[in-house]
Amino acid sequence: IAASRALVAGAVVLGFGLQLALLVREPGDPLRTLLSRTRSRSYSSYHTVAISPDARDPVAFLRRHADQLPDLARSAKHAATHPPGPVLFYRATLALCEGSPKITDGLLAAAAVPDREFRPPATRPARAAALLGALLLGLLGALAAWPIARLAAALGIARLAAARLAVLWAMLPGPALQTPQFDQALALPIAAAAALLLAASQHQKGVAWRAVLAGVLGGMALFTSYGAAVFLAIGGLAALAAADGAASLRRARLGSAAAGVAGLTAFGVPALLGHHPVRAMLTALSIHREIYTTPRSYALWLLFNPLDFALFLGLPVAVAGLFVLAGTARRVAGGSDAGPVARFQLAIFAGTAALLAFGVTRGEVGRLWIPLMPLVLVASLGAGNAPGRRESLVYATLLAAFTLLMGSYWVI
Repeated sequence: IAASRALVAGAVVLGFGLQLALLVREPGDPLRTLLSRTRSRSYSSYHTVAISPDARDPVAFLRRHADQLPDLARSAKHAATHPPGPVLFYRATLALCEGSPKITDGLLAAAAVPDREFRPPATRPARAAALLGALLLGLLGALAAWPIARLAAALGIARLAAARLAVLWAMLPGPALQTPQFDQALALPIAAAAALLLAASQHQKGVAWRAVLAGVLGGMALFTSYGAAVFLAIGGLAALAAADGAASLRRARLGSAAAGVAGLTAFGVPALLGHHPVRAMLTALSIHREIYTTPRSYALWLLFNPLDFALFLGLPVAVAGLFVLAGTARRVAGGSDAGPVARFQLAIFAGTAALLAFGVTRGEVGRLWIPLMPLVLVASLGAGNAPGRRESLVYATLLAAFTLLMGSYWVI
């Protein structure tokens, strides 16, 4: 147990460190690059809105959020198509930096930002808040290694083998290269919710708290991205499919229902402060459809989305997943009993295929679907046939080489 925990902890450090190391390929300092990306209106407009007068009062921002979205669509497209969570996240880092000059000075010194005053709204605390938020997003993405290991262990994988999967997560191109993004941070609650639901179906005690915690994590994910609902659904259905036996299935159904209620409750809590979550969601999705979906060809992205996803998942994992899918489908078609592991695999692959066919996402799935990658990773390499030490070393070498290769040619 101690060895597996140490390995997962090392995976977190490796994942976070690799993100920063890959930024060396950029012209500037890695921390300055993070700062620049966060402050960029085109890369991510959340920080831009967070430091504006519109978000000075977080409660007032929540109350006006649904009404402001059409205006934001012209000046801050990312913020206009998402819940208020990302903006409030950067507002919180700004409050922390404004309240602590030591944190502000330390962050700016680490990034070699000149020691001088800046004009509002891009003040010294605002710049420090951008860097702090970027670092936290990367760290949250790396921390997804923990629920990945727990999810694999819940599927019957030995602890050390499950921990080795966590190490492979640290090397996937998507979370390593696409930083700082809320998509990489969302991998943590998505994977954790699936692991909690699967554990709830396997234990007679603790069903309620696991389900409620999964729901709360799901609500937080929804408050960050409306698209998280799809990933939560895929993970939840896979956990439900993996339930083995009548008692386990009953607990899985109960847990899923409780998680759904808890998730919707957590998502709706800001309504107590005057937010209109449903109206905001419908408006944001309408803006997203108008800007990003309708103008793009469905047929074109039906072809290129799988390639984009496979590249940022890592071709070694994607190819292994296809072989696993073919083998599982062949055994099931041949009349073999589809056990919990096979059902989990089929649910993940079916959910991913349905998401591709639905066509709601047309382009950028290498970033947008990072929250789905932990589930696909476990289904591809950890569901009953986790690689041993030598195989893990081979996968790690291939992934590291592939990620470094992509980092050499791919530019945001």
